[in-house]
Amino acid sequence: MGLGGYLTWTAAAREICARIQGIKVFPFEQHGQLIKPIKSEIFHNNPNFLQSFPDAATFCFPLQLNHPDTNYCKKDTPERAYHRYDRHIIEQICEKFGIDNPELRCDIFLTENEEVFIEELLESYKIDVPFVTIDPSCNKEYTKNKFDQFETWQKVVNSIRDKVKVVQLGSAGAPVLDGVVNLTGTTTFRQAAGVVGKSKCFIGSEGGLVHAATAFDTPCVIVVSGFIHPRLTSYNGHEVIWANDSGHGPCGMKVHCEQCTADSKSLYYEEIVVRINKVLEI
Repeated sequence: MGLGGYLTWTAAAREICARIQGIKVFPFEQHGQLIKPIKSEIFHNNPNFLQSFPDAATFCFPLQLNHPDTNYCKKDTPERAYHRYDRHIIEQICEKFGIDNPELRCDIFLTENEEVFIEELLESYKIDVPFVTIDPSCNKEYTKNKFDQFETWQKVVNSIRDKVKVVQLGSAGAPVLDGVVNLTGTTTFRQAAGVVGKSKCFIGSEGGLVHAATAFDTPCVIVVSGFIHPRLTSYNGHEVIWANDSGHGPCGMKVHCEQCTADSKSLYYEEIVVRINKVLEI
């Protein structure tokens, strides 16, 4: 499970703990008879999570992260994933626990040291408000078909950088856009999420930072490829563009999909800019 997946579980944990006072959840995976506690940077400093194996005296709620009833992917083959997409991922998780209408918002609880680091980082790069954040790269380990059009993102930056400062986040070694403040490789995921939280808007493809942005009420402009249905990961306050002009999606293809690529290439950058201007009210 990726960081975005763990983030959706923070919403379920919050909903459970709101209903059972004085409890923490214990995240684990079960593999046969083996119970594997799950520790993640996403759960760090979260008051709803127990990050050590509970003893007999600990009152906690067991949260099995790999229970098939909470998985929106109902069948997974090397070539294709078959998703249930009638409801948001968080809603599908919460169904297992009898929770209707959960708040569609993830949680990240930054530490004081992380807050200080973020403030000092922004100051050192002379990044003052307002600014927007962008990550033009995407993780393609699971599927080859996420929206990954670097030239499109460059045109977007060219169109907005005279109106607002653009800060690029991402992993070390990622291609860097022209005209941005480059923070790639300078942060952990949590710190990057905190930078997103300071920005007026996050721009990118569907992924972990989109879920993280909800923890800080940061609006997003997101492009979703035909691989997945946007209903699964759409949040209030987000402008979501589905690159699916052909209508073939959600295809669920993990191997290269020619139609996903064609639809992504046909998306006009101006549509993304219009959505950004709407969020920024410019």
